[in-house]
Amino acid sequence: MRRPAPVVTIAIVFLTAFVAHAHFDSIIKEYRGVFIGTDRAEVHQKLGKPANEYAGEDDFEVSETESVRVFFDEAKKVKAIVITYSGKLDAAPKPKDVIGETIEPRPDGGMYKMVRVEAKGFWVSYVKTAGDNPSVMITVQALQKAG
Repeated sequence: MRRPAPVVTIAIVFLTAFVAHAHFDSIIKEYRGVFIGTDRAEVHQKLGKPANEYAGEDDFEVSETESVRVFFDEAKKVKAIVITYSGKLDAAPKPKDVIGETIEPRPDGGMYKMVRVEAKGFWVSYVKTAGDNPSVMITVQALQKAG
């Protein structure tokens, strides 16, 4: 059996890395300038005064149909962001804009998909609830560190 030429092997490795990177580029990583690891004071600069402020989380009312809850670790750095769209869902992003791919709706109209981005240390999920008054919830969360 012949082994692939080194140039072919290099091209395959490069193409695989490019496709993985292109997919990562289409995955949501931040919300209005807030990333995993953003300091709490900077979150307040970017999102304004929270509607509710607790020891480890802040709630922001962005509009009548959009809210965000930001969770913090002990160092007051963002460890998770949960964005909720309710009511009229025109402003809600589509799954492809969040997780980089489309999601086939279930028969009831609901959707769910989670993508782990191990290399960057977070996961992201897209949830659309079923029913007459659906909502969309997008979560970006740091992966738990082993140990």
